[in-house]
Amino acid sequence: MNKPPLRYLRNDYIEDVTARRIRGYEAKNGLTVTLPVPVEEVVEQVLNLSILWDAITEQTGEMILGGLQRKSRTIVLNEKHLALFDQKPGLLRSTIGHEAGHADIEGCSDSDSPSLFGEEKGTDPIVHRHATRSDELIAVLLDLALHNEKAYRAYKQLTAGQDTPEQKSAVDRYQSALLMPRWLMREAAKKYDLADWKDLYRFSEEAQVNISNLTTRLRRLGMIYKIDESKRIHVSEDAYRGQGTLF
Repeated sequence: MNKPPLRYLRNDYIEDVTARRIRGYEAKNGLTVTLPVPVEEVVEQVLNLSILWDAITEQTGEMILGGLQRKSRTIVLNEKHLALFDQKPGLLRSTIGHEAGHADIEGCSDSDSPSLFGEEKGTDPIVHRHATRSDELIAVLLDLALHNEKAYRAYKQLTAGQDTPEQKSAVDRYQSALLMPRWLMREAAKKYDLADWKDLYRFSEEAQVNISNLTTRLRRLGMIYKIDESKRIHVSEDAYRGQGTLF
């Protein structure tokens, strides 16, 4: 299957790719995957990626959870945040899935293929991800950069290696589909009341993902419709608009 450009990656394409990775793992090991998906094993055995812990340098305001060394096919996890990963196991799994998405969707090293990250040949840098706390600083620098060369250089340095919006959208959908395959989610959901937060938290524990990752996935699959401003969960559009009580 040819890979379409990132901006045109449809959900069905990503669903198909991640499903084939899980089915490949099942065939290789003669088993059936259930929740939680063994993401590390799938990544290592099917995508042939290694997972390594190391200290990743962060700039002021950044929180970098992991990166991808494309040439060595290695996912690098930032050991500076071990305590956070221990506190939130779902965060570790989503970070691994995120970096696996970069490798699977964008490809790893080929001598004749151009780099999507602007890397020079012969280098193997860590590609930084998840710089989540520097948005305000970046916005200020971007404004200054319009008429200040020093600010422009600082802006370019701060944003170097971060995901573009197209990359972030595609790989976030990838990690979500890999950790929460559609068929397993629909089967597991039979045990839970999806309009009840207590049940959703139990569901997230079964899948070993954080609650925001779970609710985003459920919305994408059409299994819930909306969470309103009061945090009430509506499982359908009719329920949200109050039409479910008119029968």
